[in-house]
Amino acid sequence: MIVPWEEIEERYRDLVESGANAHGMLRLVEQIKASPYVRGLHAWTSMHDLCVVQVPGADAYEGPYLRITPFFDGRIEFRYVDTYITARQWSRVVKEEEAFSRLERFIDQLHWVARET
Repeated sequence: MIVPWEEIEERYRDLVESGANAHGMLRLVEQIKASPYVRGLHAWTSMHDLCVVQVPGADAYEGPYLRITPFFDGRIEFRYVDTYITARQWSRVVKEEEAFSRLERFIDQLHWVARET
């Protein structure tokens, strides 16, 4: 279910062009594509959510993943799904303009992508 970042970007661009308030998600995907993280993050979409894993061959929903959900009101939720018990899942809600920096902090905390030196 992993799809190329270009397809994910096109999906969010189509949402924006159809009138959906998905500008924050499109901007986030554009920032990921322009960053060094693009080589270490793999993703798929589920409805309007962006689901991200670090292992390219991972099957959707079979292991831990980061689910990024737009609220369509200027906020985006980050939820690390590593258990089916919702109350135990790490989650943060941020303003759209803070989404990429929140993603960077998540990546650093879990050591998902090695920093380039």
